[in-house]
Amino acid sequence: MARFSPASLSRTASLQHFAVFIGLLCTQVTCAAVTVSLPPNAPTAAANVVYSNFLGVSLELSFINYYFGNSTDQTPPAMLGYLLALQARTAGKPLRLRLGGNSMDSSTYMPTHQEIIEFKNPSANSNDQPVNYGSQLFDVMKGVSSAIGGAQYLIGLSLRTPNSTNIPLLAGDAADALGDELDAFLLGNEPDLYTGHGQRPWLANYTTDDYIADYETVFTSLQSTPKGDVLSQDKIAGPTICCSWGLASLLQSGWFDKFADRLKYITLQHYPQNNCKGKPAYRIDYYTTHTNAVRLAKWQKDGIDLLASSPNRKPLLMDEFSSAACGGIPGQSDTFAAALWTVDYALQMAEVGYAGAYLHTRERGVTYNLFDPPEGPAGSPGAWTTNPSFYGMLPVFEALQSANGSRVVDMDLENSMTDRKATVAGYAIYDDASPTVRNLVLFNFANATGATSDHTIDRALVSSSNTEITVRYLTAPSVNEKTEIAWGGKTYAGVGDGIPVDATFSS
Repeated sequence: MARFSPASLSRTASLQHFAVFIGLLCTQVTCAAVTVSLPPNAPTAAANVVYSNFLGVSLELSFINYYFGNSTDQTPPAMLGYLLALQARTAGKPLRLRLGGNSMDSSTYMPTHQEIIEFKNPSANSNDQPVNYGSQLFDVMKGVSSAIGGAQYLIGLSLRTPNSTNIPLLAGDAADALGDELDAFLLGNEPDLYTGHGQRPWLANYTTDDYIADYETVFTSLQSTPKGDVLSQDKIAGPTICCSWGLASLLQSGWFDKFADRLKYITLQHYPQNNCKGKPAYRIDYYTTHTNAVRLAKWQKDGIDLLASSPNRKPLLMDEFSSAACGGIPGQSDTFAAALWTVDYALQMAEVGYAGAYLHTRERGVTYNLFDPPEGPAGSPGAWTTNPSFYGMLPVFEALQSANGSRVVDMDLENSMTDRKATVAGYAIYDDASPTVRNLVLFNFANATGATSDHTIDRALVSSSNTEITVRYLTAPSVNEKTEIAWGGKTYAGVGDGIPVDATFSS
C-alpha cells in the first residue's frame, strides 16, 4: 500500500487540515519515493475558485421516482443516506442536484397528472425514454431538499419543439414550487446532436443560427408563463452542447451577446467515450492515466478561455458527465478505476475553469451509476448497491472544504501531466483567502499487489505550528475491484441502507 515517508512532515508554512491520498498498490516489489514539493507559484488572483459542493448528482427524469420515491413520504432512506453523506461535506452549501437527460427533452409535463412518472413508450430507445409527469414531482424534490438540509436544482427545459406551450407551463410551475431551491433551467439538451438524432428532420443541418432562433422563441414564451415572467429571474443556462459544436464558435456566433443578460450559467456535457454501439474506444487503463484527464478537461479550452476573459463572464458547469456515454462500459465504469478517474477528472475540471460538475445516474443496472435501487418497481424493498464512482465523490468534497473557496493546482508530479507512463499524480488545494496549501490529493495509479510506495512531502508544505495532519486513503485491491472499496476506512460494501460501515477487508 502507498504510504507517507516518516521524514515527510516538517517545518514552514501550510498544510492546514489534511492530506488526502488516493491509493492503489505498487507495480514492483520496491518503488522509489515520490517527492511532493511545494508548487513554484501559488495560484494567481485570476485562478478559478471552487467550493466543496463542486460535484453534484445528475438524475435521469424518467427514473426519478426510483431515487426520490413516488411521493413525499416514500423517499427511500438509502437515497437520503447517500445524499446526506455528500451534503455533510459541503461546508454548509446546498448540494447540487440535476433533473434532466435526454428524457427531460422528450417528456411531457402534465400538472394534474396523478402519478409522479408514467412511461409513454415502452419500446423507446433505452437512452431516451419519454414519460408524462406531474406537479407532484416538485413536492418530492422539495421534500428531498428539506430532508438533507438543502439542495439546489438544475431542471431541463426542452428545446426540441421551441414553440410548445408545455415549456412555459413547466417553467412557471417549477419556479413557483421550488423558489430559491431552483438554481437554473437548462434550456435544451445536446442541441448539437439534433441533426444526427433526427430532431429537425426538415433541416439538412441544424445550425447555430437555427439554435439562436429557437432560443429566442423560448425566451419570449418564458416572459409570459401561467405563473408570470420566469425569464426575469435570470435562471437560464445553456448551451448544454456535448459533441459537435465548439463553445468558442457558439460564444462568438451572436448567441452569447444576445442572451448573456439572462444567462446564469454556461453549461456543457461531455463523456470521454461512448458505448452507444457496443464498441468503446478505450480500455480500463484510460482511466488510470493522468494525462488523459488533463487532455479531457481541455475539451472546449478555447471557449473556456474566451469565457474567462469576457467582461460578462458566467460560471461554467459540466451538467452531465461520467466515464462513458450510453450507460457506461461493464468492466470499466463499474470498477475502482472509475472511482480514481472521478477524483482526478473532477479536480482537473476545477483547475481549468469549471464552477461545478454533475455525475449522471440512470435506471438500475446502468454501469456508471453512482448507486442502484433494489430490483422491482420504484419503491420496492431491498438492498441498495453502492457503485465505485460514488466513492470518488467523497474525497473531492472533503478536499475542497473551505468557507472561502479553493483554488486547485495540478502539481505535475514526475511530469504526470504529459508523461503517459507516470503512475503518480497530485493536486495542491489552496484556500482562496491564503497563499498557502490547505490540502493535498495524491494518486498512486499503479496496479499490482504486495509492495509499498513512499511519498516524501517537502517540509515547506507543512506549517511548524501544525501539530495534526489527517491522512485518508481511497483504496481497493486493484483497479478492477467493484465492491471492496473504502474511503477513510469506511465502506459501503455489503451495505444496503446507504450508511457506511468500518471496512474489515484488506486492500
